[in-house]
Amino acid sequence: MKSTFRILFYARWEKTKENGKVPLQARITLDGQKVKFSLKAEVSQEIWEPKAGKAVGQTKEALQLNRYLDSIKGQIIASYHKLAEANEVVTAIMIKDAFLGYDVKTNTLLAVFEEFNDRQEKLIGIDLAQSTFNKYDLTYRRLKEFLKVKMRKSDIMLSLVDRNFVMDFETWLKTEYKLDTNSSEKLMRIFKRITTMCFKNGQMPKDPFCDHKLKKVKKDRGYLTKSELEKIIDFTPDSKRLEKVRDIFLFCCFTGYDYSTTAALTDKDLVADDDGALWIDTHRIKTKTAAKVKLLDIPLGIIKKYELRRDGNYLLPVMSNAKYNQYLKEIASACEIEKNVTSHLARHTFATTVTYANGVSIESISKMLGHTKISTTQIYARIVDKTVSNEMDKLAEKLNETSFGKNHFSGSRDSD
Repeated sequence: MKSTFRILFYARWEKTKENGKVPLQARITLDGQKVKFSLKAEVSQEIWEPKAGKAVGQTKEALQLNRYLDSIKGQIIASYHKLAEANEVVTAIMIKDAFLGYDVKTNTLLAVFEEFNDRQEKLIGIDLAQSTFNKYDLTYRRLKEFLKVKMRKSDIMLSLVDRNFVMDFETWLKTEYKLDTNSSEKLMRIFKRITTMCFKNGQMPKDPFCDHKLKKVKKDRGYLTKSELEKIIDFTPDSKRLEKVRDIFLFCCFTGYDYSTTAALTDKDLVADDDGALWIDTHRIKTKTAAKVKLLDIPLGIIKKYELRRDGNYLLPVMSNAKYNQYLKEIASACEIEKNVTSHLARHTFATTVTYANGVSIESISKMLGHTKISTTQIYARIVDKTVSNEMDKLAEKLNETSFGKNHFSGSRDSD
């Protein structure tokens, strides 16, 4: 489709000054989008011709003004061509900003998203965890692929990102990548953060998510049972590689630390209380919240095991998260555990099997996990309570097959 590009100069008659002169304004129109700005110039009413968009006559004022307007028009056209050469998508606002010497505001989705990610990348380790940035980057790459494959575009103007675009992208994530509701919701929420930012900045005329509610399915968080955890404790690895992975996993199971926090632990995080007991006093990498835990025998033994083999000041020999999760699957298979054993499963196991199931209060667990809301920790309590309920139901079924299942007290005894 051919681009429609026009430049119009017009007088602001409603702002006529006492001297009879009228201020002039310019309007740029590109593909239906209009933007206007002041020319910082004025003209006598009697010499201005609205239809021509210029002054008429051969007076000094008319000749000087028309030369000025021709110069302005030439500069605007030059700005348009320069932008067109460098960008696939050009908007009227971009032309205006380029002409006025401002930084050209990006008005395309991927360009804005890329700028956002560039800023976020600089904050890794300061205000942002690497894992969080990885989700931003993944969402950007999925949007880029969606535009290329489904829409045959390298980018799209922000003004064209509407509710239909949002719904189509969400459907594509679920069908193309087979993402379940919760997995797609994570990426869509990041996408929503970008569009909300653009809407608030005035770069988008309407919030494309305003009529679209993101859905999330509540799921019980997986964890290892007592018998499954004992299998891993008793597991004898046939390689140093699996031995390290088992040790790190058990350390997390008995401290509640996530992978990134565990990987960042140093000897400076080890502190002794007045009784000489060792604690880890640190902050979670992801949320920066305090996470202080007293070391039980198993994590204490693991720290001492690697004391002479440390990489610098780091307490444990933590490898990449991808390899760590890959090797955990080998251990799970060897231990005949059918659950999806991942690095984060250890944190859930600490909250349920190790602590709550053994009488540790929700309040204490919440502090050790570094949760900012106790309602987050209560999820684990509901899991364990549900497990207890299911086990009692199974017990009731077994008792029904014995004399214990007979209801000896259904009848009432006559009172004396």
